[in-house]
Amino acid sequence: MSFAFCPRDGAPLAPRLIDGRPRPACARCGFADFRHVQISANTILERDGALLLIRLSYGPREGHWAFPGGMVENDETLEDAARRETLEETGFTVALDGLLTTWMRPELELLVVVYRAHALHGALRVPPAEATEGRWFPFGALPASDDLAWPSHVHGLAAWRAATRVG
Repeated sequence: MSFAFCPRDGAPLAPRLIDGRPRPACARCGFADFRHVQISANTILERDGALLLIRLSYGPREGHWAFPGGMVENDETLEDAARRETLEETGFTVALDGLLTTWMRPELELLVVVYRAHALHGALRVPPAEATEGRWFPFGALPASDDLAWPSHVHGLAAWRAATRVG
């Protein structure tokens, strides 16, 4: 979402060519609205030959399977967000085993980051506002692409399969 008025002095913004792109800018103070993406941090949580997915209970993809994860807050790192979101959505405190992949949705101004993770402790519990269930899927019996919530999850599972050499 772009600004219509300068957040510094309230003057209307008008397009100005900056770095080869027209950007809303303030003629009074020089503020320029460089549109920024939102970032979603997710985990592929692995345990004993299975991955944990949650079935969404809200939004346009309700009923579809998703990685635990969500939006990064402005006061946390990507890794902190991935751990926080996973705990909130699954009940598991996790350790991250490394960055698996990223995926950009320019039309939504969204960067999706996916980490591999394993549970340190906790018990499976999903908040009803987020999901109707959580389920461990054996590596060989993961949901079909059409049953996954987002294209980024299809991409994430493909990256995970390539990294682990699991069909």
